[in-house]
Amino acid sequence: MATSLFYQVIGLDSKLEALNKKLDKKMFYDYADLNKKEKNVITKYIDRIELAYLLTPSTINIQPFINEDIHYEGVTFITVRLREEATEKQVAIVEEVIHGALPNPVVIVFHLKEKLLVSTCMKRLNKVDKSSVVLGDIHRTSWLKLEHDTKIQNQFIKTIHVPNLNFNNFFVFYKDIDLAVEASQNAETIGSYHIERDHQKHDQRQRIIQQIKDLELEITKLKSAIKKESQFNKKVELNVKIQQFKKQTDQLKEELVL
Repeated sequence: MATSLFYQVIGLDSKLEALNKKLDKKMFYDYADLNKKEKNVITKYIDRIELAYLLTPSTINIQPFINEDIHYEGVTFITVRLREEATEKQVAIVEEVIHGALPNPVVIVFHLKEKLLVSTCMKRLNKVDKSSVVLGDIHRTSWLKLEHDTKIQNQFIKTIHVPNLNFNNFFVFYKDIDLAVEASQNAETIGSYHIERDHQKHDQRQRIIQQIKDLELEITKLKSAIKKESQFNKKVELNVKIQQFKKQTDQLKEELVL
């Protein structure tokens, strides 16, 4: 199975014994305050949820990281087998439910038709309710096919190869994985894989990438408008705007490689 191969190629199976323990969907109903739509997605589009690996100080040589905002006592790897009808929208609902339901950081590995998608999310304690967490940005890779090597996919796999991660504590260990997933996600937009660890440079880079995404969304809307437009002169105007936006995206991408 693709997920077993994934855990093998990132070197996790050599560090720990796989649990592959089935998790009852009802567990997420009980621990997360789900609405009717979320419950329906979990029921209809998930074939099986498994606790694949549980990293704790007793199973791997990594220490907890605990302060008033962050409580990382371990890292959980969860496999989610999706039914074929599942869409990107439903994946987004499932990942938010799982990340929000579990207090420790989670690496979700979605499995659909021999393709994999990895999802991560940094989280902090809710200062009002210490039993719950506040989610940061959820990051996800594109759909991966392990048998099809690509430069970006290989860079991602190499980065999250477990021996290459920071073992100082669970916060920095998970942060390494999250940055790798984010870099894979950004590569879809900018065409290259890059991890920025400097906090200020990282935030600036993310602002530029968001600008590129916004411009590309506008380009898509304009292309759709051209198809519906019947007047030639208006089509020309829309095409001019597209070329202007494309020039701006190229300039922003150049900023990222400087």
